[in-house]
Amino acid sequence: MSFSRTGGIRRGEAVALVLYHHNLSVCSEKVRMALNEKGIGNWQSREVDILGGEQFSPEYMKLNPKAVVPTLVHDGHAVTESTLISEYVDEAFDGPALQPESAFERAEMRLYSKACDEGLHQGVGVMSFAASFMDRMRDAVEQDVDKHLERIVDLDRRDRMKSVLQLGEDSSYVYRGTVAYEKIFQKIDKVLSDGREWLSGDRFTLAEINLAPYLARLEYLDLIDVWTFSRPRVTAWFERLKARPSFQTEVVSWIRDDELQAMKQGGLRIKSKITDHRSTYLETDFGANIF
Repeated sequence: MSFSRTGGIRRGEAVALVLYHHNLSVCSEKVRMALNEKGIGNWQSREVDILGGEQFSPEYMKLNPKAVVPTLVHDGHAVTESTLISEYVDEAFDGPALQPESAFERAEMRLYSKACDEGLHQGVGVMSFAASFMDRMRDAVEQDVDKHLERIVDLDRRDRMKSVLQLGEDSSYVYRGTVAYEKIFQKIDKVLSDGREWLSGDRFTLAEINLAPYLARLEYLDLIDVWTFSRPRVTAWFERLKARPSFQTEVVSWIRDDELQAMKQGGLRIKSKITDHRSTYLETDFGANIF
């Protein structure tokens, strides 16, 4: 879907800005964080019931043919793909810069975005589905999960969800997700070893914003210590990240207590298998000290 780029818009100026999102969607969380960090508070919220299948409605699919959230509509133009939306927000609106100044540093920042899009997103999706969301989806679609999954436009995502539906945490996709997280935690730990505050040095950027929801979800599933128990630098960095108002407002405050409890209980149920998956990977030739 194409969209037109606008010039900078100052805070307080009347803007037709609508975000179609879901409260628990990791991709929605990072876009909400980007809007907050940019100082943009005048956006309209349109929540999409993705567990109940509202994203497959003809009205929504006109905005987002992939039938996923989020979608940002700015002055009538739809912007899709959360990583691109976050960059669009940074470039289209006035406010603190969310990307490094140099081309090399921006390229480094985008490596984290790429890791999210190509590994962590799939990983967190199958872990969340295995732990908790599969049961919630059954309730939302009145048990007809197979029919719901057949409507998923992304064939790879459909296959992942079907695999987890059949095999649970034993699915090879859950193993792959565990590996994706191990790789990114190894990289973050190495980058922080020089004492820097943030991944791009002294500046908080889209690198943190894009990663934040994926790490937060692990914490809500009570799984994050599988990777951070021996990485104090990563733990301290994540604590700094969580202390930011944008995280508290756009991630934490959107989660209901019952949702948090369900994620924690489900995560505890699959935790031993996730730990086993990580141990299995670390025993391979590729597993140890890859960065």
